[in-house]
Amino acid sequence: MLDQKLIEQEYGYLKDVIFLNVSSVVMPPERVKTAYRNFMDDYVANYGADVVGKAWDIVAETRPKVQKLINAAESHEIAFVKNTAEGVSELAMGLEMQPGDNVVIADQEHQSTLFPWINAHERRGIELKVIKSEDREIPMKAMIDAIDDKTKVLMVSSVQFSTGFAADLKLLGQACREKGVIFAVDGIQSLGRLKLDVRDFCIDYLAAGSNKGLLGTLGAGIVYCSDSIVNRIVPSIVGYQSTVSHVAPPSITTEFDHLEWYPHARRFESGNLSYNCILAISKGIDLLLELGIENIDEHIRSLEKDLRAQIADLKLHVVQAKDPKHWGGMVCVYYPPKHEEDVVRILGKYKIYSTMRGGYMRFGLNFYNTHEQMKTLSKALHEIDQIQA
Repeated sequence: MLDQKLIEQEYGYLKDVIFLNVSSVVMPPERVKTAYRNFMDDYVANYGADVVGKAWDIVAETRPKVQKLINAAESHEIAFVKNTAEGVSELAMGLEMQPGDNVVIADQEHQSTLFPWINAHERRGIELKVIKSEDREIPMKAMIDAIDDKTKVLMVSSVQFSTGFAADLKLLGQACREKGVIFAVDGIQSLGRLKLDVRDFCIDYLAAGSNKGLLGTLGAGIVYCSDSIVNRIVPSIVGYQSTVSHVAPPSITTEFDHLEWYPHARRFESGNLSYNCILAISKGIDLLLELGIENIDEHIRSLEKDLRAQIADLKLHVVQAKDPKHWGGMVCVYYPPKHEEDVVRILGKYKIYSTMRGGYMRFGLNFYNTHEQMKTLSKALHEIDQIQA
């Protein structure tokens, strides 16, 4: 059960706001806000004399927290990048592949997940096997059936950004493991909100920005890269932090023919990182671990079940996977774009914050949301429903 007193301490500032936009941006807990503000004060306290050393201490302290959250085998399998797109791109452009090799991916993917593979297709000659969604759902069997002897990677988002469809990661991961294919996951819409166990799900590579369920901020993300595949990836960006070849000043480089990469995920960290953003990740994960990711997962699924039952009678189109196991803690509802002003007005009346674009509303659920808020959201949606009645 969730610690409501702790949640109130961290999110009391929301007051009567119903924040349902975690699928777009995070509302950070108090500890993250405080740490982020204090970073700059610490930076200038002694004119930056020890900032780099302290910054890398932050990185070293944060790796095992990410490891624990996703149940990675080793903390050195964790690296920090700017965002999901950078994390996926390192795999797409760095993995050893030959022209004619292929990657299995679905048509529903966010551009941050899809575009790195289109880039690899154009620049490296790899083929894309794009699986068509069926009634807004990604067919798991079709993904698996598309694997052949030229398939190197199967890539999928844990939860789809535009539908809330949750992939059966365990099913896909086991199939990839049996067929010797790398299983890569974009975890940004679920990490920190739903349980994501990289070992149980046989995930080889995971990328996620920290500006959603990780409770961090814009400008940083994580990569998990299993030791089993890391040496098959040569990063596209290199610097003194990502190689063993680094020599400490004032010495100079004397080897000009070869670079020796770190034999683990640190090879993806080419230089100085967004240390303040990594500090935010660290403090955000502290809260997630205190609350318990299993408790968070259970609460979010309970909220979604409750909400979907309350809005089952809407005439508006509610995107909903047929099987509840594919519900991902996100509810998308379409409305006539011509009524957008009325929709904005009604949501504003109830202080509901959500994603609105292209004629649809996206409600991302999190641990600080309540069943009472689901009643209020249902009331608002039923008012919107009456606009076109």
